[in-house]
Amino acid sequence: MAENFLNKAKDAAKSVSDKLKNVDNEKAQQASEQIDKFTGGNKEDNNDNKDEK
Repeated sequence: MAENFLNKAKDAAKSVSDKLKNVDNEKAQQASEQIDKFTGGNKEDNNDNKDEK
């Protein structure tokens, strides 16, 4: 049950992040980047993180 809640929260956060990326506002885009860091980001971000390790 806790995993289901966590997955739903991550999906909601990713949805907000995607919407913020489309806003022409620097603070909104920074918030989107922070959300991506906490949620694991998008597929492109995940590939970048694997290269850094």
